[in-house]
Amino acid sequence: MKRSLPARKKATGKNAVPAALFEHVFKSMGGGLLILNGKGECLLANDVALVLLGKKRSNLINQPLSKFIPSTQNVSFQSIKRGRVQTLNGSHGQTVFLHATRLAGGYYLVSLAHQGGPSTSSKLWSFGKSTMALPEFFPLPGVEDEPNYRTLFQHSPYGTAVVQDERLVVANPMFCKLLGYRASDEVLGKEIRRFLDEGSRMFFTVLEQRAFRGETIPSRFETRMLRENGTSIDVEMTISMTAHHDVPALILSVNDITDRKELERRLTDSEGLLRNVVNSMVDALVITDLQGKVLDVNDEFERFTGYSRREAFGTEIPYPWVPEEDLRSYIGWLDKLRENNLLRDFDITWLRKNGDRIAVSLNTTLLRNSAGDPVLMVNIARDITERQISRTELSRQLQRLQVLYDLSRALTETFDTEEIARITYKQIEKVIPVDAFFIDLYDERKNIIHPIFIVDVVNGERREFDVRSSVMELDDTMATASVIRGRKPLLELRPEIPSQIRYTPFGNETQATASLMYVPMFSKDRTIGVLSAQSYTVDQYSQDHLTLLQSIANVVGIAIEKANLYQETILKSQEIEARNKELDDFTYVVSHDLKEPLISVEGYAKMLRHEYLQLLDESGREYLQSVVDSCAHMKRLIDELLQLSRVTKLAEKKVPLQLSTVLRDVLEELRFSIRERRISVVVHHPLPEVPAVDTHIKIVFRNLLSNAIKFSRTANPTIEVGAEVQAEGTRVFIRDNGIGIEPEYFDKIFMIFQRLHKRDEFEGSGAGLTIVKKIVEAHGGRIWVDSKPGEGSTFYFIIPNA
Repeated sequence: MKRSLPARKKATGKNAVPAALFEHVFKSMGGGLLILNGKGECLLANDVALVLLGKKRSNLINQPLSKFIPSTQNVSFQSIKRGRVQTLNGSHGQTVFLHATRLAGGYYLVSLAHQGGPSTSSKLWSFGKSTMALPEFFPLPGVEDEPNYRTLFQHSPYGTAVVQDERLVVANPMFCKLLGYRASDEVLGKEIRRFLDEGSRMFFTVLEQRAFRGETIPSRFETRMLRENGTSIDVEMTISMTAHHDVPALILSVNDITDRKELERRLTDSEGLLRNVVNSMVDALVITDLQGKVLDVNDEFERFTGYSRREAFGTEIPYPWVPEEDLRSYIGWLDKLRENNLLRDFDITWLRKNGDRIAVSLNTTLLRNSAGDPVLMVNIARDITERQISRTELSRQLQRLQVLYDLSRALTETFDTEEIARITYKQIEKVIPVDAFFIDLYDERKNIIHPIFIVDVVNGERREFDVRSSVMELDDTMATASVIRGRKPLLELRPEIPSQIRYTPFGNETQATASLMYVPMFSKDRTIGVLSAQSYTVDQYSQDHLTLLQSIANVVGIAIEKANLYQETILKSQEIEARNKELDDFTYVVSHDLKEPLISVEGYAKMLRHEYLQLLDESGREYLQSVVDSCAHMKRLIDELLQLSRVTKLAEKKVPLQLSTVLRDVLEELRFSIRERRISVVVHHPLPEVPAVDTHIKIVFRNLLSNAIKFSRTANPTIEVGAEVQAEGTRVFIRDNGIGIEPEYFDKIFMIFQRLHKRDEFEGSGAGLTIVKKIVEAHGGRIWVDSKPGEGSTFYFIIPNA
């Protein structure tokens, strides 16, 4: 049954408008409208309200508000009666605002409007600068001959007017207020075009004409109107046909959307700014939904991949820019995203549209809405091709440095040139592809080369060849000769493998190499040889390989020169040792052979002195005594030479010796000399144990103590003996307060038969310290002196602990 407001006495007057006209307006308004009675029961509802609430008219009429608005929406009739704005979730998920105005007779007009503009079902038209849309929300104007409608008209939150013959004939207070007028008298009777922005007048005229011709027009659109002060405002307007005093007219409903348009402009500017920011990113941006469907990309993505925004939009997994082999790992990456919200640094390969591959580092973020539900995935991809190249190059350089380090370390452990070459080949294999390899040493004086190591592939098997006896004259036609003469590396890349070559150092005589590198090896300013790496593959090497091989050759050259010097040192040592042995043998033989005739001479001289002394005059007796003394001196020299040779020949085994015991025995031998000179001997106990030959150590102590006794010419002669264990060995010192030694003679005193004093001042042959030095050095130690003339001397010697 059709519902209407309770019957009222009809209003009369010259401006009375039929109630049917305003009831028509109520139903056709673009905004949602409800009329409730004092109990909150719905009496009337227009079509827009039914759409916004998602209800049928039969479910609203005569039903209280609480019946058709769920309690979960927190909307109550009491709140509405107090004039508060309420919100609820509409049928399409949008937010709907409710506001009530009290009408005469205890009725309430409830207006419903949704947030966000036109619904998704609305159609849009554009015409010039104006935008038209289907009606959404506008209030119903009042009716002059019906109090309820008049109240509705007067209190409507929307501007409402009736246009007839292009002039305003009815206008509510809100319409006047929107345009800056105080009363309707200021606008009634005036052309509607006067209140329209110049750019909107023609558009409005077209709509007006079409409406009166009965053609379909959009009942809602956006346009601009002029205020009383000349400023313009953005409005949303609805138009519907009616009859005013039985004459066709237009009903206008106007809503000020200036603030909304400003927000839209700001939003548009913000979106433009955001788009500029996104497009200015140096990284590619891909925004997708949760299923991976592409919603947007930035300019860098287009440059990055070659796919335009149009081509990328709507693309689903599998993407054409993700290689098939990486697709599984990419999907696994996205699965992890749901747990972590943010994933960083996923290195993957992308395909450009032209087929090129690029290395990409991917960072993906899962965006969530205010409720915490995931809604979008944002992928940021950075081109890391250069970084990958740098990383690869760094890894390669580190590997090369490691090879050079390992090579240097390994070469310090051997002095065998063949082993040096073998170690070098094994290290080169790690960084350079090698089929054949050789090292030739060069003898500049003889102009020959001597191969020390050769490796080649024969019948598919890599073999090492014995080249120990191979010697070859340097031929200027050889690449080796060119490198030696020019002192520069050589890289030869043959476009074809020659069928025959004049010289090959390898064992494969049936096939020549295609890629060859030769580098010289230096020692100071000399070229000592050539190192070569070769391959049977065409274009196998580059200048970079040649530089690396030269670096390796520099290390190898030093190692080979060290090995040669070591071998030369060994040979020289052996030669010196042989000569020393010959000298020791000669000294022993000569001393032994001289001793017998000397004994005879001495014996005959003593017989002459004993039996014929009376027959000789004073000069004869003096001559005879000189012969005897010379023989005794010569005998001592021969004895010391024999002792020196015996020290060299003795090969007694070292045994642990208590130095205190050795010192005690020697002091006992020298007891009478010490007592005669009244010398005080101070021994700093304890004296340690040393590994030594007993007879040799006693000779050392005997000679050093005898010298200390001999050169003690002070009033209170003192000799000190002590020892301490050090890292190098046991250091022993013997200190006296005798006459001392000038510093320039510190080395001379250890040379055989070198004396600093005349024989009549201090007896001795000058061989004692030489014997001491030889014994100490034979034990692996060393001896030295520290002395000041007039203050005494301290002799130090070290006997190693092992």
